[in-house]
Amino acid sequence: MPKPGGSTRLAIVEKSLIDTIERLRELPPSPRVRELRGKAEGYERALRAWTSLPPTEQQRAMLLRLVLELNVEVMALGRAART
Repeated sequence: MPKPGGSTRLAIVEKSLIDTIERLRELPPSPRVRELRGKAEGYERALRAWTSLPPTEQQRAMLLRLVLELNVEVMALGRAART
């Protein structure tokens, strides 16, 4: 749920990042998991930086796309780890 006056897109990014990081914690350690965790942490830093310097609409859209792609990648990795 977005904060009052906040962006729905940023709320989606934040929730997706939280979900992605939780899924990564559940996976067995591997180089791929570390790589994806590094991406998630980078996206998280970008999101935090926006509290002091609001993003452009293009930046919001780009981060949303990147985070959703990462989320899909992590879910696929999780499915593969279970098989």
